[in-house]
Amino acid sequence: MTQEFECECLNRYPAEINSVAFFNEVKAFFEKQVSLGIFEDMPVTKPYYRWKTKDRDVEWYADKWYVCSSCGCLWELQYPEFPAKGVVRKFVDGQFKEEEYHSE
Repeated sequence: MTQEFECECLNRYPAEINSVAFFNEVKAFFEKQVSLGIFEDMPVTKPYYRWKTKDRDVEWYADKWYVCSSCGCLWELQYPEFPAKGVVRKFVDGQFKEEEYHSE
C-alpha cells in the first residue's frame, strides 16, 4: 500500500517575506514538501525582472523554483536581502510569467 499526499496549493497564496522568522518558516515548508515528494526543486531558468541600461543588460533571477507533483503549480521563492523584502509567487498553471521587460 502506498501513501499518497495531497498538495495544499489551492489553500496557499503568494506572500511578501518581511522578517527572518517568516523566511525560515517559508523555507522549512518548501524543504518539507520536497522531502515528502510533494514538490520538486527545479532549476531557475528565466529571470523575473530584466532591463537595459546604456552599458549592459541586467537580469534578476529567483533563488528557487518548486513545482507541485500533484497539481503542477509552480512556486517561485526570492530570498529577502534585508532591508529588501523577499517574495513567494505562485503560478497556478505551472507556467512562469516574466515581469514586463523594462529599459532605462
